Amino acid sequence: MSFPPPRDLAPAEKTIASRRPPEGGAAVRGSYDTVAESYAELIGRGMEPEAVWERGVLGVFAESLAPGGTVGDLGCGTGRVAGYLRGLGVSVVGVDLSPGMLRVAARDHREVAFAAGDMTRLPLASGVLAGALAWYSTVHSSHDDVAAMAGEFARVLAPGGVLCVAFKVGPDGSEPAAWLQHAYGHTVRLPVYRRPVDDLCALLARHGLAETARVVRQPEDREPTPQGFLLLRRAA
Repeated sequence: MSFPPPRDLAPAEKTIASRRPPEGGAAVRGSYDTVAESYAELIGRGMEPEAVWERGVLGVFAESLAPGGTVGDLGCGTGRVAGYLRGLGVSVVGVDLSPGMLRVAARDHREVAFAAGDMTRLPLASGVLAGALAWYSTVHSSHDDVAAMAGEFARVLAPGGVLCVAFKVGPDGSEPAAWLQHAYGHTVRLPVYRRPVDDLCALLARHGLAETARVVRQPEDREPTPQGFLLLRRAA
């Protein structure tokens, strides 16, 4: 339940092998409160021009929605993806755990509504969304937390609603692959999970979210692993 960028920023980030420091929502929230302003400055307020695959996936997601429906950007961070979708004509509400990130989001994307909330207990009524977006917002979360999030994704989606998930691909998502200790000029404490595509699809399927498409992009620049993108649909 957190909000990393759509690609690794190796010059600004440093990871170390997993050492199992304390994990939990408070640590994630505090880390992103600390980096919020620096994050916005380093990542930017829009989708970067070189993010060809990312923008392509978001375009397909937007085209897949029921007309007039609202998307929940769940783990929206500074709102850059929510703002991009709004620019495509999609009605968006952003939800995030970090008050610091939400303050930046509300300032930089005034056309989008934002609300504070935990992705395992979303502050949204059942069945209100035509689409849900988890754009790298599960990468700091354990298997059990992602399972709880999957149940929430299914709950808030209307029948036939579309889920889009972006994540880091790896061979085993049961433990953090690394710990992010420094990001955007600040000390942080964030686990980084990299998950097998089939495992994540199977977890989501248990909550009635059926895969319709997947894209796995190979690493670019200094990214250590491939990046995964899933489109799923809630059963009608």
